Amino acid sequence: MNKFFKYGLIAVGVILVGYNSVYIKKLSDVQKAMPGKFDAKAFVQELWNEKLPAKLDSAIDINSLRKSIETNADEAFSKYTNALAIGNYRYALVKGEATIDSVNEDDVSVIVQSEQPFKAAIVTEFVYGNTLRDASGLVNLKEFPNTSDLNNISEELNEIIRKKVVSSFKPNLKQGMKIEFTGAIQLNKEHVHFDDLEIVPVRIKMLP
Repeated sequence: MNKFFKYGLIAVGVILVGYNSVYIKKLSDVQKAMPGKFDAKAFVQELWNEKLPAKLDSAIDINSLRKSIETNADEAFSKYTNALAIGNYRYALVKGEATIDSVNEDDVSVIVQSEQPFKAAIVTEFVYGNTLRDASGLVNLKEFPNTSDLNNISEELNEIIRKKVVSSFKPNLKQGMKIEFTGAIQLNKEHVHFDDLEIVPVRIKMLP
């Protein structure tokens, strides 16, 4: 067999194999097949509207939490608090009544009504961190291997607090007013202090 003819057949074979192994698809079809980027805003909106309200309704009274921790700290932290990471910091959704002590630029100072009243601050300006995200117990660490997704969830929740929740109540508050609050708190298991506690507000209701 003529060597030029032989090499020609081989070249044709290679071209045919290569042609059959190449598939041309529309870019739009490829994009649809690829998993989309996590939409933290949409996730948080669904969480806020559909899942969080029930959690807020079942928030523990802050005085009951305080007594439970004083009675049996391990049991109280296990039953009433949450955390995504292992450590001393735990988070809880709490509710209670308080009297406005002062309305400040960055927060609202209150006296929480109790057998032993204590001071607390409802944060209104510097709402950062993972307090509400973790206190809600609605975010499963195993479902979010990407740390940035978890951080974005916290940021979206905090933005709702700053832009919508705070603006709905702070302009109407005055010293001496009584309020009912529901919010998220952070506690250190090794150093539990309720005095000067910071409360991330989710619901604030003015009482007569």
